[in-house]
Amino acid sequence: MLDPLPDSAWTPETAAHLLNRAGFGGPPDDIDALHRAGRADAVRLLVHPPALPADDRLPDWANPGAGFALRRELRAADAETRRQRLAEKRREDFRNLATLRAEWLERMRAAPDPLREKMTLFWHGHFATSAEKVRSPLLLWRQHQTFRTHALGNFRDLTKAITRDPAMLLYLDTVQSHPRSPNENFARELMELFTLGEGHYTERDIRESARAFCGYRIDPQTETFRLVPRLRDTGPKEFLGTTGPLDGDGVVDRILAQPQCARFLARKLWVFFASENPDAPLVDALAAALRESDYALQPFLERLFASAAFHAPAVRHAQIKSPVQWMVQTIRSLEMPLPPVLFATNALRQMGQTLFAPPSVKGWDGGRAWISTSTLLFRYNLSNALLRGEIAGTAPKAGPGLQRAARRQMPGPPLDHIAPAELRGDPERLVDTLGWRLFQTAPAERERKAFLEYLAARPSPASPDTLLGLLHLMMSTPQFQLC
Repeated sequence: MLDPLPDSAWTPETAAHLLNRAGFGGPPDDIDALHRAGRADAVRLLVHPPALPADDRLPDWANPGAGFALRRELRAADAETRRQRLAEKRREDFRNLATLRAEWLERMRAAPDPLREKMTLFWHGHFATSAEKVRSPLLLWRQHQTFRTHALGNFRDLTKAITRDPAMLLYLDTVQSHPRSPNENFARELMELFTLGEGHYTERDIRESARAFCGYRIDPQTETFRLVPRLRDTGPKEFLGTTGPLDGDGVVDRILAQPQCARFLARKLWVFFASENPDAPLVDALAAALRESDYALQPFLERLFASAAFHAPAVRHAQIKSPVQWMVQTIRSLEMPLPPVLFATNALRQMGQTLFAPPSVKGWDGGRAWISTSTLLFRYNLSNALLRGEIAGTAPKAGPGLQRAARRQMPGPPLDHIAPAELRGDPERLVDTLGWRLFQTAPAERERKAFLEYLAARPSPASPDTLLGLLHLMMSTPQFQLC
């Protein structure tokens, strides 16, 4: 089931497919370079990027312990002072969260290790927490660093790190757990959403494993994890068929020993990178590969991306782009800068994917859930706004037209580069060239005819306004919503 793609089947289109799915796409030059590398080396380049440099520095805006100090200050303050200080704190958090979002979007656009950023996005939706409850940009930043550090590492190490992650401790209420009354929220989601899936554990397993996470707390002055010995439950626990004095790490090890864990994670990775509804034999093969690597992700992903199954015609150009994929792949394909962060965040929100604010602990549903009448119309209007540089602090409306506040604040695509003068008087070549850039395959025949009719109705050679209109027409097709 995971036989490698033959070298003879490695084409520019399969190279583009790999770059789209294992990253966020790219312009034709990037696709050509990946294709020239050959299938095996192309996969290795993506799956084995240079190691991240060691860097423990906090962001400039971080101030560990500020929340603890503010709470002490507010206890002695009058009502008006409390109101003002809390309003200041909300504004500060808003700015810092905007910075966090902007920096991540820029990494996705420009980082030399796109798979690491794509996996960071996967883990953000898998181990989902939200600023709506956590309300600490610093804790979200630290969790984000954990995802990036372990993005291509070992699932066992990442899962253990997440059990100690302060944002997760807050989000799923582990900080409220006490030996006399263990909070079961994290223990339940650890099995149901993170490792095994519903139906592969019992209510007793939840209760017993919740005891193992008692004593997990956050140091208020450093805002890092700490274990409080007096709040631990060191007694024997009966969990997934064994009995012993399990701690949190022991719970994770016991879960990962279940064959279902490899099946659950392998299937989820396949759905994220390849296609929905994989059949049972494929899931079995993927799970076997994951167990063979002892949950090390790089050898598993290398086999996945090199496989003929991943490059099958039914898999290519069949995945609905997530809002983040749509935004970043559009910018990369057209070689444009990112729009201002407030515009980008509002646009992503209206398309259904706000970074650092997934809708629930389940993350985002993905797939067909990304597309509705309103979000599709919004994508079409957003395409026009990006192409024409009509960028304001807010995004275009989902309905016809743009907000009146829209104005030119950023450059559109470099038309002289992507549609040079020699193409502008040759409609066939122009459509095929821009079609490859946007679709990474030939435009569908009916759409190609419409593109040519659009050009035929306008003076030749095509003017910049005609080129922008053609690009908008191409981006307003169902084909552009897929990768």
